[in-house]
Amino acid sequence: MHTENQRSVTRLALGVTGVFALGLFLGWPLAIIGAVFTALFLQAPAALPLAAFGKLFVFSIGLMFTSFLLSSIFSPYPVVFLILVAIGIILSFIWSVSGAGVLPGVIALMGALMIPNLVLQSQDLALVLVYWIPLNLLFAGFVSTLMFVLIPAAPQTAPQKKAATSPDFDSHRRIVRMSLVTVPFAMAFFISGASALLVLFFVALLSQQLAAMPAAGKTVAKAMLTANLLGAAVSIICYEINVIAPVILTPVLLCFFFCLTLGALGKSKVPLAAAAGSAITTALIVYGGSVAPFSDEADVKSITRVLQVASAAFFVIIAYVVVDEFWPEKEPQATQ
Repeated sequence: MHTENQRSVTRLALGVTGVFALGLFLGWPLAIIGAVFTALFLQAPAALPLAAFGKLFVFSIGLMFTSFLLSSIFSPYPVVFLILVAIGIILSFIWSVSGAGVLPGVIALMGALMIPNLVLQSQDLALVLVYWIPLNLLFAGFVSTLMFVLIPAAPQTAPQKKAATSPDFDSHRRIVRMSLVTVPFAMAFFISGASALLVLFFVALLSQQLAAMPAAGKTVAKAMLTANLLGAAVSIICYEINVIAPVILTPVLLCFFFCLTLGALGKSKVPLAAAAGSAITTALIVYGGSVAPFSDEADVKSITRVLQVASAAFFVIIAYVVVDEFWPEKEPQATQ
């Protein structure tokens, strides 16, 4: 493997495992979300500038409190509440596509989906989420910046910078496509009374990852399905190892190993390489979301989590294929 790729994989594995391990040892709320944030930061080619991170942190605080207040005020009015959720999702996509990027888009979607869902269950728990999402983001940003300092990345070339800042897509069509996929899922989730917050977080990630892939619908669907199956398979293997060695160091070592392995896979030239990055986030959500506290129900929790995430993935991916059939990424050229 190329030296720069080795550094990138090592940076990713150490950073994500560090956040994952501290979350387990200290038992802080939503630590898995912090680990996923770290993975997203460290899959970037360079560290996020401090000024940009500061704006992102302030944005996350303001967004979470605004979402909490609006959700609390309008929760007694179901129709208005659902309309506001739909508007929040669409605004999140507009924010993301306008140049904010994937991670700000994910945070905006978390505010539009997770906070309102938890307000319906418990305002006290929702307030915990309001505080801990920005705090996990802050910690993930600190660890990511530290990893880029300890293991520096090679300077980006001019073509790489241009590719990162010059999106080649119709922003209006992409917003419509993302909304047509995600809004129906959110409406079904809220109306059914579902309460699996990590599934909403997973959908927020998946919708952004789908939008970022330039290939045609069926090709993207196949790639994302492969990524999620790979992540779920890694999670199931990790659970089985936990059964054999049920100590707190086991998940830490497993996290390091699967980040290292999937990170190396992502830098390789095998067909599964494109699925590796998404597989890491899927494995973190599925495995990490159920790994603590250790109990006799660990297997049941793992199976439930896999089924929840798999159901969400199938819904979103199938919806994406349908939308792509009738509203493709690029408008068909008129025939002469």
